[in-house]
Amino acid sequence: MTNPDRTTLPRPEPRLDQDGSDHVAHIVMKDDQMRGYLTGKAITALCGKVWVPSRDYEGLPVCRVCRDERDRISAGMKGLN
Repeated sequence: MTNPDRTTLPRPEPRLDQDGSDHVAHIVMKDDQMRGYLTGKAITALCGKVWVPSRDYEGLPVCRVCRDERDRISAGMKGLN
């Protein structure tokens, strides 16, 4: 049974990074990350950004939209939202 007080938030629309100038680390599902590195196919971050991972993003600030989406998903899994 659904709770009428809860609302469903829409996922961000995918957006293709054309210039590659993004200087933040995005959050993706682990399987997608490995698939992107191994196959060279584009993956989608939680914020909706679509790109082919090609470098180590460690040390970069984390995308705020990805972080917010991760927190929202985590809260839903714990039954907090």
